Amino acid sequence: MLNFILKRSLLALPTLFLVSLMVFLLVRMIPGDPASVLLGEGADAASIAAINARLGLDQPLPVQFLIWVQNLFRGDLGTSIITREPVLALVFERFRLSATIILLSVGVAALIAVPLGILAAWKQDKGVDLLIVGLATLALSIPSFWLGLMFLMYFGIDLGWAPVVGFVPFAEDPLKSLSYLALPVLTLGVIEVGVLTRMARSSAIEVLRLEYISHAKAKGLSNRAVLLRHVLPNAFGPTLTLIGIVMGTLLGGIAVIETVFTLPGLGRLLVESIYQRDYPVVQGCLLMIAVGYVVLNLIVDLLYPIFDPRVTLD
Repeated sequence: MLNFILKRSLLALPTLFLVSLMVFLLVRMIPGDPASVLLGEGADAASIAAINARLGLDQPLPVQFLIWVQNLFRGDLGTSIITREPVLALVFERFRLSATIILLSVGVAALIAVPLGILAAWKQDKGVDLLIVGLATLALSIPSFWLGLMFLMYFGIDLGWAPVVGFVPFAEDPLKSLSYLALPVLTLGVIEVGVLTRMARSSAIEVLRLEYISHAKAKGLSNRAVLLRHVLPNAFGPTLTLIGIVMGTLLGGIAVIETVFTLPGLGRLLVESIYQRDYPVVQGCLLMIAVGYVVLNLIVDLLYPIFDPRVTLD
């Protein structure tokens, strides 16, 4: 396993290098610059030039990129131009909140979607199957921002069951912190239940058509035993892959949910930093998202042999 992890990590290095290069170039293609944001619209050219020189933005782009890469190898993502905070600490703090929301959402969705998908496959083309598929299709068709706003209006404003603005860190008040996360997790969970249910159903249908399932039934095993011992382990592999993809996608697009629920997560930090032309923070956020995606894929690969003995890490 250690050799597999080392190989995958080495293969990920070129990907991360290309991502860092693209991030560096794309950020600098955004109209405007940090000096104009700091000094305002009426700033003169001399003041802007002085700010750019102090920030090192007056040097050629290749030089700026090499300096940034050298700092990366030392674990230094730079300092925020706006807040003067270390980017690594700032990004990691926001990343923890975003990762918590994603893990809870996808975890709850998987616990609901996998049994529903297998049940729908077992009752294929019957009323239960049509109902589950219909609800799953409806769930994944709803825009996340709209569903979040509806939950805010109903559960937050009308019923008063959950707070609608702000956030309390988990270290300060665990229960209150979870109350702020309840609606975002519910919003993403509902949508991802639809995605994962369809995949679990499709995988389970393929497994149910195989000969060893007929053999298990012929031996007199109960339906429960057939589903739990034979269908679930062999049908869960594709769903596990989709879970990894979904988590990576949510990590890159969670800014919408964090904006709707005013949560200080990584996505919201990225959007705010783009508006402020805070180059180091934008680069740090995007690099963190890329690293998170690579790590998620590695974890999925490591989990595969647990659910499918035919797969090895060799």
